[in-house]
Amino acid sequence: MHRPPISVVIPCKDEEHHLAACVQSVLGWADEILIADSGSTDKTLAIAHDFCTAHPRLCRLIQREFISFGSFKGWAVNQCRHDWVLVLDADERMTPALRREIDKVLSKSDCPDAFLVGFDHYYLGYRIRHGAWNHKVVRLFRKSVANYDAGAIHEKVVVSTGRVGILKGRLEHRTCTCLDRWYQKKNRYTTVGALEKWKRGKRARLWDLTLRPITAFVKSFIVKMGFLDGMGGFLVAVDDAVTTFQTYLKLWAIAHPRTAELTRGSSAAENDVLAHLPKRSDVTFDTGIGADSSSRVELAHS
Repeated sequence: MHRPPISVVIPCKDEEHHLAACVQSVLGWADEILIADSGSTDKTLAIAHDFCTAHPRLCRLIQREFISFGSFKGWAVNQCRHDWVLVLDADERMTPALRREIDKVLSKSDCPDAFLVGFDHYYLGYRIRHGAWNHKVVRLFRKSVANYDAGAIHEKVVVSTGRVGILKGRLEHRTCTCLDRWYQKKNRYTTVGALEKWKRGKRARLWDLTLRPITAFVKSFIVKMGFLDGMGGFLVAVDDAVTTFQTYLKLWAIAHPRTAELTRGSSAAENDVLAHLPKRSDVTFDTGIGADSSSRVELAHS
């Protein structure tokens, strides 16, 4: 029995440095490739158009404003022609071993409706095998029974049947290759994270700004054994601590608009969250995030 056809969805925004390699990793294997853009201003669209021109029956470019991570990816999944969908962020690559495993498991008539996939992370060239990033997420699933929830950050796939398997193969994740681009993205992610926490009624206290970053470092470097990755594990643990501090600092800034402010953008996602903020004219925000792991509105591991 041959495996059923698979659609690959690649959410992206301003991913000119990653998109081509991501698409090439599934060319010749995927039965459909959807490049879902959420407002790129660099060469991403030109690269996408080149693939669509070279492979008109295989590649499609779809575009929409980013509203939230989950809703954007869910919308893109619904545009797929095939029931089986694999979601790849633009900084991820399909591997030969994972391709072979997927071909094998989907050829079975009684296979689960979704699969958890792990990652081979690379941070500034360091291979990250441990730490807080060492987890699996649902990336391969049947869209007839599964799709993304509407969460704006740390989105997940909800599988209505509960039938979820685990793949041994891993995706390659080139997460941080340039510090400037990385911290631009992190700055946007932490703004969205702070906005979402505020919307859910969370507030930043002194211990959030002091102990939470330390806890994030200890969890990544000690509890999750990031120290086994040497310098790479240390850098990732520090990055986790800094991200935690920035998120709660911005959450604190929302409640103290006369002392500090973020910079306002104009996306639908922000407008929804802003409705829940204090009625003070000097509170402003700037996410600038789009779909991927990046239209004004992007996803990722953070």
